[in-house]
Amino acid sequence: MRLLPILHLVVNTLNRILKELPKAYLWIGPCLVVLFLITIIPTVFLAITSLNYWELGYPWAERIWVGIRNYTSAFTNRQFLHSIRVTIVYTLSTVGIEFILGFAIAWFLSRPSLAMRSFLIACLIIPMTVTPSIAGLIWRLYFNPSYGIVNYVLGKIAHITPNWYSYNMALPSVILVDIWQWTPFVALVLLAGLSAIPRSPIEAALVDGADSWQMIRYVFLPLLRPIILIVLILRTMDALKMFDVVFSLTGGGPADATELLSMHVYRTGFYQSGMVGLASAMAVVLLIVIMLFSRVFIRLLGEQETGEGVM
Repeated sequence: MRLLPILHLVVNTLNRILKELPKAYLWIGPCLVVLFLITIIPTVFLAITSLNYWELGYPWAERIWVGIRNYTSAFTNRQFLHSIRVTIVYTLSTVGIEFILGFAIAWFLSRPSLAMRSFLIACLIIPMTVTPSIAGLIWRLYFNPSYGIVNYVLGKIAHITPNWYSYNMALPSVILVDIWQWTPFVALVLLAGLSAIPRSPIEAALVDGADSWQMIRYVFLPLLRPIILIVLILRTMDALKMFDVVFSLTGGGPADATELLSMHVYRTGFYQSGMVGLASAMAVVLLIVIMLFSRVFIRLLGEQETGEGVM
């Protein structure tokens, strides 16, 4: 019976709010509600958990408020700092190489006279359709030092058979898998951007005698800047939180060679110690790192666009 007055108050309040809101907000209201439920609430709960000492398996009521102690413990943990370094190396390597290769592939496929263009574009989609965890298992067989196809081909061509699961080669193997799977995504998005560029600036540059490099630098890249921004942000966010490929390919090993920050959060919160509060603090740090990287891309590309607009 006590719930009836509360529900009545909530309904009346919502009615007053809906009457005052413009009609546009009524259309986006359901999206905002879903976003609030699946994004805002879990993020707030994550931040609250990071400020508490809470072990896996214990009731929420038995948590202990510790403030920022979890954060100080994380940044004094050598393994946590190492995982940040590995994550940054992994992200910069994968995103940088994927963008360069993706742009080269998109530039190659953008030629109207290219034979079997539709077939090549269809082939690019195949790696993206593979589930990341399955891709890790597949490449785990490919990289096998004894009977893997990669070492077989390298042995026939270059007479080398590296151990892809050694401490020095484990991270490059994970990077290669990510490049294999997501370079097509970058290529297809950039290809769509190249196809949408109007012909007038291209024809003007050709009349002025611009070569291929000048066309890329002064025509295509400036016009593709919004698309490039979207690609870099999406791939950076995905690379920073990469987990499934690493988990199925190397499991974070050997030792800590491929211990990405996401893997370290998993080990801390669920696999080894069960320190959910500490793992939540590390996850908040990962969220902040993703936001910082996104902000850097937006500032760099946005400032260049503003500068060119002023000139």
